[in-house]
Amino acid sequence: MKEEEIRLQIEKNWAKHLRIDYEVLRSKPFLLVVDEEKRGTLKLSVFTFVDRTVVSCDPEVKCVIEGKENSFRLRSDEVPSSFGKSFRVNRKTSIKYLNPSNYVPFDPPDDFVVRRVNHGDKKAFYDFRSYCTREDLIEGYVELDHVAVFGAFFNSEIVAVSSIIEWNGIADIGIITMPEFRDLGLGKALGSKSSEWGILNNRLVQYRHDVLNYGSLKVSRALGFREYAIEHELVYVGGESS
Repeated sequence: MKEEEIRLQIEKNWAKHLRIDYEVLRSKPFLLVVDEEKRGTLKLSVFTFVDRTVVSCDPEVKCVIEGKENSFRLRSDEVPSSFGKSFRVNRKTSIKYLNPSNYVPFDPPDDFVVRRVNHGDKKAFYDFRSYCTREDLIEGYVELDHVAVFGAFFNSEIVAVSSIIEWNGIADIGIITMPEFRDLGLGKALGSKSSEWGILNNRLVQYRHDVLNYGSLKVSRALGFREYAIEHELVYVGGESS
């Protein structure tokens, strides 16, 4: 797939996700949109794409940032300072996509089997989840009822999982590996299997991770993913933005 084709797909899907008109997104370097699902959270998400910035915010903080478009810079590393001390950065997420032409398959290491998880694996799946930290479950977000779930099995035990959620034609991949089984290549093998599912089902394959998660960074690079956007999640803590 050509670069301009995948970028067009990304932009159209994000327009749907943010519930804005695609032509409006394309025509403005800065766009402020209200997200009713954020109401009461005092949160906003700043998406910095290659040549535009989109801010999705709680309606209650719209007035704090409205009309200050010139203070919002396009470079993602300047986002926190653009909002001043009135907002605290909660999280910074790398948003990556896989061009099918760049897909790199990986097999699991010896002694492990990677396959689709089914309802007969329910106990093994929830045993696996019981060993995961709350942070891992939030970062990886794997559930048995997701559209496709793959597990790395060591004997009858699940030691790593990748699952896919779908929205607006995007196959979003989550991966969690138990700490004692990390750095063995299981994340790459599972991510490979999920990526293959997305490609075969004509989905735009997406992988998001905290920018400080070095393990996820290595997996995404190995599989051929490329970063197309950065999301800063911020929360309003009071005062006026700069």
